[in-house]
Amino acid sequence: MQESKGLIEAGFGIRIAGIKPYRAGYILDTNAGKKYIKACQYSKERVQFIHAAKTHLIAHHFTQIDPYCLTVSKQPFLETEDGIYTMVNLIEGRECEFDDDHDVIRATEALAMMHKAGHGFVPRGIDQVSNSLGKLPMCLKKRLEDIRKLRRKAEKERNGFDYLFIEHFDDFYNIGEKSLETLFGSKYNKLVEATLKEGMICHHDYSYQNILLKGEKASIINFDYCNLELKIYDIVNILRRRMRKCNWDIQKAKMVLDAYRKIEPLERDEMKVMKSMLLFPQKFWRVINRYYNSKRCWAQKNFTQMLEEVISEKESHMQFMEEFDKL
Repeated sequence: MQESKGLIEAGFGIRIAGIKPYRAGYILDTNAGKKYIKACQYSKERVQFIHAAKTHLIAHHFTQIDPYCLTVSKQPFLETEDGIYTMVNLIEGRECEFDDDHDVIRATEALAMMHKAGHGFVPRGIDQVSNSLGKLPMCLKKRLEDIRKLRRKAEKERNGFDYLFIEHFDDFYNIGEKSLETLFGSKYNKLVEATLKEGMICHHDYSYQNILLKGEKASIINFDYCNLELKIYDIVNILRRRMRKCNWDIQKAKMVLDAYRKIEPLERDEMKVMKSMLLFPQKFWRVINRYYNSKRCWAQKNFTQMLEEVISEKESHMQFMEEFDKL
């Protein structure tokens, strides 16, 4: 980063007093305040899309985000021989804790306000960005097929992890099939068409490290994966993370949804699609997929523990899903 200091100063019209590595980039102490800069792993078109989304949110009165700093040539990125860089004002705060009700409520309220401001965002050149709108059925079908294929792999290897996976395969595969049945029985396609027509900004990575809390204020950062997508994608992210911290307590889910619905409404059709997403054995798929596709002998014990955790919460998860319609 030191060798690029002059380029960054000239490109953004700032003076840098200090540089410190942070996450995937660097914190800069500058004459214009603290900044965070990182190299982009995606195209200029993608940066322009994210910039357009952030600009839309701010124009619609949601300012609790990290808009890009513009270069002296008014671009949201700096192009160098090594690639492109983006820079934002550093937002200070602590990361959200999903086992704390107060944190979760503030994160949910911030998300609802972001979605409210996100209405009407219909970007031009949507084919140029990573668009996942309408692909949920295909995605869940593929993951269910992955589970079936990986069972055949487990039958050939037969160690402790394999036996545990095979023992519980039927239960989780059946849950996955019920999830797809619920999705196909919903009005998912209607919601997709409405979102495509009316516009929406989905953060697509609404996790603890991207929600910063300071006092009673919650800020949302890192829009790298933001997209035109159903808003329930983000809500499901919150619910999954909170439910795993409270043994799938239905009252905690009600708390989240009530906080959201005070600001942004949820339709019955959206709730049904949400139900199918929450029902899918996402963590089961993730653990076995990571184990068989990035297998390390030394990691077998860790993966077995993760799989045991997924299995241990299955009963409470299913009880939660039986009560979900009350919400």
